[in-house]
Amino acid sequence: MNSFTLIYGCMFSGKTTKLIELYQQSGLDYEQLIMVKPLIDDRYKKQAINSHSGISMPALRLSRPEQIESHIDEKTAAIFIDEVQFFGSRISNVISSILCREIDVYASGLLLDSKHEYFGPMRSLQLMADRTIELYAKCNVCQQKATHTFRTIVAQEQILVGHQDIYQARCKTHWEQGMQELLKS
Repeated sequence: MNSFTLIYGCMFSGKTTKLIELYQQSGLDYEQLIMVKPLIDDRYKKQAINSHSGISMPALRLSRPEQIESHIDEKTAAIFIDEVQFFGSRISNVISSILCREIDVYASGLLLDSKHEYFGPMRSLQLMADRTIELYAKCNVCQQKATHTFRTIVAQEQILVGHQDIYQARCKTHWEQGMQELLKS
């Protein structure tokens, strides 16, 4: 069985940039690599994974995690999955299946949502990963280390795709302060 690397952190922590970096450093030929992102992520260029800093790389956009396996052939050596939390709970089984085929998997996503609760399958993925890379951002308020994603609008759903228009990276103190202010409004 091959290895599974999970990259996680809050919004704006450089998760996608790190995923692209690992892709570029893999030393493998282009035809041995598959880059995937969920169909729901329609920010920036739709047929690419895109970092908030402007780096992008062509990627397959898929609606269901099971579709990843249909793109694997005998040359495939590694699969890179961006915004893995959007693929839901079935992604864990798909990744296990891919690993059994002796293919490395790299995935990036939000470990915790804007309410600071595990985001979809992320806790399960964190537990099954051979290697984890935790990244941090700078707090939008104080510029200190940010570990929390703050949603600037009131919305109940866990999945609400956006970027700086509705999200900020915050330290724990300023996330708590922001949450209290949202509750008052």
